[in-house]
Amino acid sequence: MTTIALAVLVLWVPGGLVALATGLRGWSLASVSPLLTYFVAGVAGPWLWKIGIPFTPVTFCVYTLAVAAVFLWLRRFSRGGEPPSPWTRRADAAVALCLLAAFAVGFVVLFRAMGGDLNAIPQDWDAGYHANGIRYIADTGDGSLYGTSRVNWYELPGGLFYPNAYHLVGSLVYTLGGAPVPAVLNATTVLLPGLLALSLAALVRHFGGRAVTAGATALVAVAATSATYDNLWRGPLLPFTVGLAFTPVLATVLDRYLRRPSPDTGAVLAACAVGLLAVHSSTLFGGILFVLPMLVQRWWGTWSTARRDLVALLPPMAVGGLVAVPHLFGALSVSGNIALVDWPSTFPVSQAVGTLLTFQHVTARPQIWLAVALWIGLFAFRRLAALRWVAGPALLFGAIFVLTASFSQPWVAKATSPWWNDQFRLVALATVPLCVVAGHGVAQVHDLLGRRLRVPLVTSAAALGVLVLLSGGLYVRANEVQAHRAYGYTAREDQSYVVTKNEVLAMQELGGLVKPDERVLNDRNDGSLWMYAIAGVHPVAGHYDGSLESPDVFTLQAHFRDYDTDPKVRAAVQHLNVRYVLIGRGFVREYNRRATGLRDLGGADFLAKVYENEDAVVYRLVGPESAAP
Repeated sequence: MTTIALAVLVLWVPGGLVALATGLRGWSLASVSPLLTYFVAGVAGPWLWKIGIPFTPVTFCVYTLAVAAVFLWLRRFSRGGEPPSPWTRRADAAVALCLLAAFAVGFVVLFRAMGGDLNAIPQDWDAGYHANGIRYIADTGDGSLYGTSRVNWYELPGGLFYPNAYHLVGSLVYTLGGAPVPAVLNATTVLLPGLLALSLAALVRHFGGRAVTAGATALVAVAATSATYDNLWRGPLLPFTVGLAFTPVLATVLDRYLRRPSPDTGAVLAACAVGLLAVHSSTLFGGILFVLPMLVQRWWGTWSTARRDLVALLPPMAVGGLVAVPHLFGALSVSGNIALVDWPSTFPVSQAVGTLLTFQHVTARPQIWLAVALWIGLFAFRRLAALRWVAGPALLFGAIFVLTASFSQPWVAKATSPWWNDQFRLVALATVPLCVVAGHGVAQVHDLLGRRLRVPLVTSAAALGVLVLLSGGLYVRANEVQAHRAYGYTAREDQSYVVTKNEVLAMQELGGLVKPDERVLNDRNDGSLWMYAIAGVHPVAGHYDGSLESPDVFTLQAHFRDYDTDPKVRAAVQHLNVRYVLIGRGFVREYNRRATGLRDLGGADFLAKVYENEDAVVYRLVGPESAAP
């Protein structure tokens, strides 16, 4: 729990200091602060590395103070202030209670999915990359946009671009707290449903929505499986889900700036946009599409306002672009080099549309009580007033999801390539605004109950209580079962683990054997890539992705068992400075098989077994031409 508390401090304190400097207070301060932390870290890492300064807690703190000072200076040239709160203090307190409940629900779902162990290892594809990236930054101070890739693509000159704000913030938690890297990943993960709830509640408040709508929206957000939990077991798509949780913040700060164009509001807008970009390139693109309907509603029938707003947006866009130059050039460097992904289209159109209307994507049953709230909200849609625009991103992302889920034409894959043609990402983007509509539906039930109960506090408690009771505690158990797929098994029918506790013990054993300049030969697909995140030991294969694999790595994966007869294998061993071999049991995909070069090593006379348990074996090279001095 100490690691979770530290993650909360790292997320809110640095960004909160910057937010305070710009004049943000209350709900805006609470919702914007974590994104500003990602902004500061995501900009500090690459720029500091360019001038030869490592990214550490000390340099991050200095950079944060410098950014806060700049933002405070900008306030001197700003005019106006924050509008009065649309809610009473009692309403603020009621929404705060709903948000505390939302954070608690998200925590309970995910912590129980982890088996009550914050050190549980997410078993699917992406988690190992993010874990290794966090450890790499903490060990080296390399905050560049190419650093996290060097655990796997160390033979590639310059590495590969990958936005790293998520990993930079994670490295701070790891360095300051000293908890194992899996605990650092999970400490942030358990906060994500609550962060989405906070962003949506602040969005509702900013646009003049009712407190009961905000509170209900927060509870719906942590109950909806497709909003967060599905992307936390499959992948897990950690940077994407972080960016998704902050997407509503972009709408809040954009509208705040357009209402009062000033240096302080413009700085917050630019910082939040760059923060989304620094978390992941696709999240800023998704955020832009999310806010477009808001602009259409604002400009409808008043094109003079549109012209004025577009001119006003030029300064923050220009400043944000300059600050994000490394990210923009990095994204351009890989834009033509990433293979087009085309996931199978598995749903008929009717089922894809039904998925959106019933909050059911890949779960066994629809979330019927969220669906009822959504239908009521759609029926009373006009009463959303200034928030009616939220139907726009729901329709837009919903339509893109239907295309991806139901049509397999090549142009669909190309059009949805910013999200890797991925149903899970797109249904999540559509679900976020639908949560607001469903929260509005709960508010209509509140009004009906109010005609009989006539006591506001009792009415609110009754309306929200009905939602909680009918949904079985906001679908806690169903979401726990779904999220457990990250920690128990992924897509394998045999429900086996990729990385077991015994394999972790073998990795820790390697930590006491391997020298800092040595690499350990491992099978790319058996989960042993986690050895770096867990024990600081560099693997030959640092991720499941074997694209752009160097010739020496390929040689060892394919032919290592011919070490005593093949000079090319011995040359690759010497070049990569390999002295130990780790063989694990499970595989990341059910169809994976042991790499050809690593099969049947038990009888090899050039290897000596130095450690073994039920799930893992460690060998040491003992041949006359081994890498050992």
